Amino acid sequence: DLSGTLPSGLFKLSTLQYFYLRANSFTGSISEDIGQLTKLIHLLVDENKFNGTIPNSIGLCQDLEKLHLQESGLHGTLPDGLYDLINLQDLYLDRNDFSGTISERIGDMTGLLDLRLYENRFSGALPSTPGFCEDLEILLIENTNITGTLPQEVCALTAKNLFSIEYAALRADCYSGDVNVAPFIECDCCDTCCDHVTHECHNMIT
Repeated sequence: DLSGTLPSGLFKLSTLQYFYLRANSFTGSISEDIGQLTKLIHLLVDENKFNGTIPNSIGLCQDLEKLHLQESGLHGTLPDGLYDLINLQDLYLDRNDFSGTISERIGDMTGLLDLRLYENRFSGALPSTPGFCEDLEILLIENTNITGTLPQEVCALTAKNLFSIEYAALRADCYSGDVNVAPFIECDCCDTCCDHVTHECHNMIT
């Protein structure tokens, strides 16, 4: 189990392609110097104890296919540079303290296969632009403050991709165990609906 802050020398490894430091006890922030690692394909630093934000310079890592930041102590809004990662396939941001809205630019990330945003403080409505991510297979947005109606453009993906795997692929806070309280989000196509208050989830496929 490694600890401390990420050493500055790591960010000078300009030919580095695979950065695996997951499941440790690293603290501090992820430096803006991460943008110097332009050859990165996988960046897996999940399950750490960072306390900063995602640096905007992450957008310079144009070859990134996997970005796993789940359960890593990160917070703040998502930087605009994140949406420049058009080759990204897996984006795991779950179980952090991210806030703000999901930008329409999420639709620029057309290579996305797996998008996990759950257990954060995102707010507002989900834009329709994830519908441009035609190969998207997994979308998990439960236990956030995302409200409104799941866009039909996203629902349209369910027929093609989202129900093609064995486990829950489209989860949102579209269930309420209290008849006097409306669900946080309306979704006609989710295979799993969760209660925003109790976090109880129900399979909607019969």
